[in-house]
Amino acid sequence: MQEVVGYEININDLFNSPPKTEDVHNNNDDKSVKYDNPSTAGYDEEEGIYAYITDFSKPPTVFLKQYYRILLAVLAFFACLIAIAIIVFLVVPSTVHHTASVNLDRQCGQDLTNLWLDVVVVVDNSKGMTNDGLQYIAATIPTVFACTRIGTNYADPRTTRVGIVTYNTDATVNADLNHFQSYDDFSNAVYQDLSSVSTSEQSYLSTGLQAAEHMIRTQNMNTTRGHYKKVVIVYASAYEGTGELDPLPVANRLTENGVYIITVVYDQGGDEGLLYQLADIATPGMAFNNTGSVGIDFVSNIQQALLQANCFCPSGWEQYRTTFSDRFSFHYGQCLKVVTIPATWDDSRMNCKNRTTNSYLATEQSQEKHDFILEYVKNQKGMTMPYKYNIGLSWSTTQNWWTWEQPAGMAPVPNGPPVYDGAYTNWGYQNPVERSNMLGVQNMQSGTWSYWQNILQSTGSSPYVCEAYSCDTDNYCDADD
Repeated sequence: MQEVVGYEININDLFNSPPKTEDVHNNNDDKSVKYDNPSTAGYDEEEGIYAYITDFSKPPTVFLKQYYRILLAVLAFFACLIAIAIIVFLVVPSTVHHTASVNLDRQCGQDLTNLWLDVVVVVDNSKGMTNDGLQYIAATIPTVFACTRIGTNYADPRTTRVGIVTYNTDATVNADLNHFQSYDDFSNAVYQDLSSVSTSEQSYLSTGLQAAEHMIRTQNMNTTRGHYKKVVIVYASAYEGTGELDPLPVANRLTENGVYIITVVYDQGGDEGLLYQLADIATPGMAFNNTGSVGIDFVSNIQQALLQANCFCPSGWEQYRTTFSDRFSFHYGQCLKVVTIPATWDDSRMNCKNRTTNSYLATEQSQEKHDFILEYVKNQKGMTMPYKYNIGLSWSTTQNWWTWEQPAGMAPVPNGPPVYDGAYTNWGYQNPVERSNMLGVQNMQSGTWSYWQNILQSTGSSPYVCEAYSCDTDNYCDADD
């Protein structure tokens, strides 16, 4: 017998302040939800192939209840392999190849095994979801995390905690963030928690979001996971509630506190309005549905959204992304920092290398990256026109070519051959000045144009831009990083 303690949030509680931690503990003593594993009694009476034939001849629901753990394990294994293949196929090619230049910028980590997040799954279990819909969701939730280390009992800090909330008229916390300490415990509980819908026809998402908000707030106090990114995944079949029951204010509060919200519409009636309503509460680009061509890949879409949430920069650094003005646009695995105190090129290089792990003078291996850095510089206090700043390009006497800085322990990357032909360049008129001792490079603005010019490395001074690897599944960051 497996027992999970839960608590409920009543509609009336929405009109008051969030429940105190001690109230939740007291409520935990009063209510509990018990889960019974499917009985295996009677299976010793038949052996060998005949036992399986007998079981297979039983109704499908009985057969599934008896063997669902095996089926889930097999499905999860194959789902993990398929998800990785889809992410690599859909994400990497689309962000590596550009018509103007080859983009060699670091991508966010794509290893679902090393996902390190705190996730609350919020599921609509009202009658409108239907039992078939709920069981469909119960099968997909473990698939999303099939490759991921669940819990905190691992030497590697790259682990994910998952909590479960169900809601209808009220919300019930089926499992908090600290409950599951293995993938098996998590997948089994999901199947049992979502075995059937409730008797309620109401579906008040606001109650589910408030329960998730309370869980995230209270279960990150005095922990070592305060810097882990927080995600709420909503599975809904309806959007109800106005006034005090409107879910949008709760969603806005979560987003303002840095929580990512992924929404999944389980649409059984062709209600396009539901998709748009849930998209309003979702983090931009993280609203999905189970129908049409999008529905085919929605598990991998959720996984990619989780990987994007798990790709971020330390405080004070700006993440490189496709659009500077849109902080939710696609993220790359690089962070940037403008330093407005002037320094020589050599000192700029040394300062960047010592700022944080895997940091170095910034690279510009595409027009998009150059434009992003320039826009970032323009928005920094202390930077004035004409904009001038050192970047990580210099002449290598060993490689006899212009090369880009890389993290400590990695060889500089040539700006063109022999790595690849057709490299992006942005040299100004009569630059680079050849056969000189001007071996460093900086960006220089002239009118509306910003270009590269080579400069002396040890004399003269300018602001500069540092670059570092993002915190992601390939690069764990401590809270102090």
